[in-house]
Amino acid sequence: MTAVLARSIARSFESALLLMQAALTDCPDGLWETDLWPNDGTTRRLPQGGLHGSATWFLGYHALSCLDYDLGGDFERWLPPAPFDESTFGFPNRVFTKAELLGYVDWCRDRARQCCEALPDELALRPLPSTHRHAGTSYGDLVVSIPLHVVEHASQIRQFLTGAGVNVQPMPGDQGYQRATTGSADR
Repeated sequence: MTAVLARSIARSFESALLLMQAALTDCPDGLWETDLWPNDGTTRRLPQGGLHGSATWFLGYHALSCLDYDLGGDFERWLPPAPFDESTFGFPNRVFTKAELLGYVDWCRDRARQCCEALPDELALRPLPSTHRHAGTSYGDLVVSIPLHVVEHASQIRQFLTGAGVNVQPMPGDQGYQRATTGSADR
């Protein structure tokens, strides 16, 4: 893979992870365990174990654990860092703290950077094994799609927070971003 393409993919990961970091950071403690979709996605313990739902912490965990898992492409055994290995069939056994999830953002940032720096064409073209939920898709296609999933959930969290009256950090692409960060007008 060309260095230019690898840097572009790495920037997509970095942008997605910055958005998730901001969304998690902006969430006040009082909304950390509040479900975004209380009618459809109430946080609950599953019959087979583990938690599932739509609380801020869960959406952050879900997006980050999928990123972490998918970077391995099921070509290797997935070994999430502690405490994220405290799960049942990939579903967390407890509520993770903001500090823990922000640490996972950093872990995922390093993992994505390493992946982008060392992604040869042969691996990018390799089809995902039958054990992966996207079996048969090329690993390269999966890698370039991962940041979109993180952006999706970070955006949902930010929309939830703004709807609850929380002032979220301005991010690139937000109206007023330039003014808020540099003092200059939007272009």
